[in-house]
Amino acid sequence: MTRECDGLLLDVGLVVALSPWELADIFEDSRGLPSRSIPGRGPFDVAAGEFVDERWDAHRRGEITEREYWMEFNDAALANGIDLEGHPNLMRALLRSADDRGVRPEAVALMEATRAAGIRTGFLSNELYDFHGKEWAQSQSWFQLADFAVDSTEVGVRKPALEPYARAIEVMGYSADRIVFVDDNPTYVAGGVKAGLRCVLLDVLEPWVAFDQAAALLGLAPVGRL
Repeated sequence: MTRECDGLLLDVGLVVALSPWELADIFEDSRGLPSRSIPGRGPFDVAAGEFVDERWDAHRRGEITEREYWMEFNDAALANGIDLEGHPNLMRALLRSADDRGVRPEAVALMEATRAAGIRTGFLSNELYDFHGKEWAQSQSWFQLADFAVDSTEVGVRKPALEPYARAIEVMGYSADRIVFVDDNPTYVAGGVKAGLRCVLLDVLEPWVAFDQAAALLGLAPVGRL
């Protein structure tokens, strides 16, 4: 297979880690909570057509930022009496309670393949350290499959500002057009395109498709749905 890119850059939330919507299902089930005690399932509600996540619709219309959406997601869960079990925010409670189930196996498989092939791999996230804590993130087995991480909280501005992309490109050590970047947010993908990266938009309803597209650009075998 022809290799068009030499490096892999991944967002973390929704790309490597499951989306908070998927994690909410795991959390409710493991705690014996009624379904949708944590309200809102974003695009999963859109796909199912049974419920409406009004704040997600507002985000899609550009009325609120992604961060504002997640903070309101947090607040809605707290208003319904969700116990964060000592964690400072819902995102941390959801991901840590899921353990190994909270990470996409397709993402892990792709990172294992890049490592085996000697392909440099990094993370580019807006909120990994903010929501989950740097020490905890760096201790995770999936985190250690990457060569580096750039978090916007340490850059000072967030995607889609160009500075986080530029930092990641510099650390990666390749020209931007030789790096494939996978993100779930169209706005952040557009920022990556502006930065010169080869970008793949991940659909949380079919995430394996994006990993297979990235694998193809890296000259690797497809991961498939795991």
